[in-house]
Amino acid sequence: MSLIVFIPGIICMAAILRAGTRRAFLSVYLPVLLLVPATFNVRLPHLPPLSFEDTTLLSLGMGMVLMDLSHWRFSRTDCWVALFIATSAYAERIPYGTNGAFLVLITTILTCGVPYMAGKLLVERPRMRVETVGRIAVLMAVASVLAIPQFFLKWNPYNRFWSRFFPGQWINTATREGFGRVGGPYNGGETAGMVLLMGLLLALWLQHRKTKSLGAIGYLDHLLKHTRIIIFTLIATLFMTQSRGPWIGAIIAVGIASIGRAKKTLRQAVLVCSVGIVVGIPTYLITKDYVNANPGQAVSEEQQSAQYRSQMIDDYLPIAERGGAFGWGNSFPHVGGRDSLDNEYLLVWLLQGYVGLTALILVVVDGIASLVRAGIKARSIQERYFAFSLLGALLGMAFCVYTVWLSDQPYQMFFLIIGWSQALHSVDAGNQRQQDDRVFHELPQPDSVLVLT
Repeated sequence: MSLIVFIPGIICMAAILRAGTRRAFLSVYLPVLLLVPATFNVRLPHLPPLSFEDTTLLSLGMGMVLMDLSHWRFSRTDCWVALFIATSAYAERIPYGTNGAFLVLITTILTCGVPYMAGKLLVERPRMRVETVGRIAVLMAVASVLAIPQFFLKWNPYNRFWSRFFPGQWINTATREGFGRVGGPYNGGETAGMVLLMGLLLALWLQHRKTKSLGAIGYLDHLLKHTRIIIFTLIATLFMTQSRGPWIGAIIAVGIASIGRAKKTLRQAVLVCSVGIVVGIPTYLITKDYVNANPGQAVSEEQQSAQYRSQMIDDYLPIAERGGAFGWGNSFPHVGGRDSLDNEYLLVWLLQGYVGLTALILVVVDGIASLVRAGIKARSIQERYFAFSLLGALLGMAFCVYTVWLSDQPYQMFFLIIGWSQALHSVDAGNQRQQDDRVFHELPQPDSVLVLT
């Protein structure tokens, strides 16, 4: 039964042959990414574990290499992404040998490289931006509606359904304050929160586009009439994840995005930064006291979680330093009782060494720089707001992964944003965006079917 993971990949390949990679990205990859759990997989001899997303990414990646690679424009970020992928595989030569490292390389190319390529090659092509944003917002809203019962029932409807095809891969729902932490198809509450954070930013941009746009946008016009419902659904579900990191990340992201929609950008930027400093410094001091409870003092579950993360960093930093340039791979020494590494930067340092960590930081920095440049060069408030919305999503996720590791759908979406940032400020993308609002409703839409696997 677990061989059903290959069905989306087959459908994706058929969609590519019939209508091209852009249609396959919209109608197959995005539904699989946002509606199907990434935690269920099949293990076949001599192959890495394969999930629904992996098989879809394999087909989409092959299609982009064959059909879209001529549109590739080299950027410095390409080097950092390639270095990050290479270090993730090279580090695993120690515990798994050459063959194991090669399998890790394949997996990382699929989940990191292919989303990056899609962001760079597909989503800023003519007529693609609004369709992509609209699909993401609607699919997340649908996923949220189906996931909300988890808050009250304390079990995940997605896991209960898909576990019938994957015996033994059941994941229990975490609870807090007597309610389930909603994860939906995105595994846990933290990963769901990061996904919803990005969806919320894009839905807010859609709402702004609806109120400012002077023309219709074809068949997506009816979706824009319900953006307020979508926004409310995403906010409610984000609250139900009961994840403080994504909550704070969402506040940061919305604040940054507001810079782009303001008429006086510089004044809004100064205001946002000032509020961040005024609120951030006291918050940091309070948090520092919060995690340093006196011995024997009664502490809450939230305080225990914060103390765990603080002590985890102290315990693993010396180990990360001993890992050298390329880290330990999965053979790094574990500190007793601290097996959950809830910090992506620390985890990358342990697994891939300081070279891998440096590559990740450079990826984030270059993504931020690209989006800031795109925002500054934007010719309209709508364009600037979109660039700062992506910037807010990127910085919000960068904040979240300080308290949780990056995996599953957030991992792919992170690199999708990075690729998107590279396409956003390119000359070709700028020309395509000028065409987008003028001719979207004038051009015939190819026949397509939204595949919900």
